[in-house]
Amino acid sequence: MTDQATEVAQPGAEIVPADEGSGALVARPDQVPVVGHSNHPTPRQYVLIGVILVVVTGIEIATSYIDTGHTNLIIVALSLMAAFKFFLVAAWYMHMKVDQPFFRRVFVVGMIGAGIVYGILLLVFASTVLQS
Repeated sequence: MTDQATEVAQPGAEIVPADEGSGALVARPDQVPVVGHSNHPTPRQYVLIGVILVVVTGIEIATSYIDTGHTNLIIVALSLMAAFKFFLVAAWYMHMKVDQPFFRRVFVVGMIGAGIVYGILLLVFASTVLQS
C-alpha cells in the first residue's frame, strides 16, 4: 500500500445545471408536466363519496333484514349495491377515474373476467345458492 494523497470531491461539487450551453438534454417548457394541476378529486368530493358509501351501506343492511320469500331478488339487489360501491371506491379512492387509459383498461378487463367466472360459478351452484 502506498500513502498517496487522494483528492476527494465534495458531493455535488461537479454538478452543472442543465441548460442548453452545458450540452445536457433540457425539456422544453411545453413538454414538462405541471404537477399542481390534475383532475384528482377535491377533499369535498372525497367526503361526498364517503357519505354516499355510508348511505348505500345502510340500505344494504336494511335490505338484508327484509324477510321475504324472494331471496333471489334480495341477492340481486345486494349484488348491484355492492357493485355500485365497488365502482365508487375504485374510481375515486383508487384514482382509476384519472389514471392512464391503459391501466384503466387492464383493470376493467380483469374485473369483467372475474365477473364472468363468478357468474359461471353462480350458475353451476344455482341449485344450492339461489333458492326461491
